[in-house]
Amino acid sequence: MKKAGIGIPTIQDRARQALVKSALEPEWESRFESTSYGFRPGRSAQDAISRIYQSINKGGYYILDADIAKCSYREP
Repeated sequence: MKKAGIGIPTIQDRARQALVKSALEPEWESRFESTSYGFRPGRSAQDAISRIYQSINKGGYYILDADIAKCSYREP
């Protein structure tokens, strides 16, 4: 990806990103779990918190909070 002088994507790159996003997002959004909230359009942290409270009030539940950015795979 080409960058403008201060690290901002060029207009052409931003247009390409938007085109790819508009082509891929509808297909992939339909495949994601309805209980997934991270970085999804139309969903916020408040939506996730609300869902957590609903689950807690109903009984059995699992909550996963994970940051996998620094994870690495090691050969066994």
